Amino acid sequence: QWQPRYDSDVDNLVKDFYEPALQCAIRYDRVSGYFSPAILTLVSRGIEGLIRNQGKMRLIVGCTLDETEVEAIAAGEKLKQILAEKLASPLEPRTPHEANALELLSWLIAHGYLEIKLAVPCTPDYRPLANQSIFHPKAGIIEDSNGDRLAFNGSNNETVQGWTGNWESFHVFTDWEGSSVHVDSEEKTFAELW
Repeated sequence: QWQPRYDSDVDNLVKDFYEPALQCAIRYDRVSGYFSPAILTLVSRGIEGLIRNQGKMRLIVGCTLDETEVEAIAAGEKLKQILAEKLASPLEPRTPHEANALELLSWLIAHGYLEIKLAVPCTPDYRPLANQSIFHPKAGIIEDSNGDRLAFNGSNNETVQGWTGNWESFHVFTDWEGSSVHVDSEEKTFAELW
């Protein structure tokens, strides 16, 4: 039984929604402005269920580029290399908890349970743009082994702060209780972005 709305003032977003939903999942598709690997260790019980189900998590998260990175891309460097360099420094662990989160992130990617794509600001003709405006939608789709899907759409990012620290709320729609139009809409949006 899923509530139609979860609110951090009255609900524990992780225990009441996120972990139980992931434990049932064979697929989790998510768009978010921000992502932090620490979220994976926070919801490790849910991640364990996803793995037991041979499930897969796909994330599309926002990323910004500065002027020197855009100039390097224009000079012929590959976007993937530029983004790898940009992301390398913040992913160096500063604490044991961060090290555990990064280890889990690496393991999930190496074993095919997690794919991540970055949404980079671009011009209309798809050239990278130096801009601090970011991709910022926040929604997810979770599917179980029966093919039942639920979608959620709201304010929280895919970060520890977004699931436990901020005041956040989101709505939940299930395709087996008459909300298939909304679930299908989120599914279509994710497919177009992926």
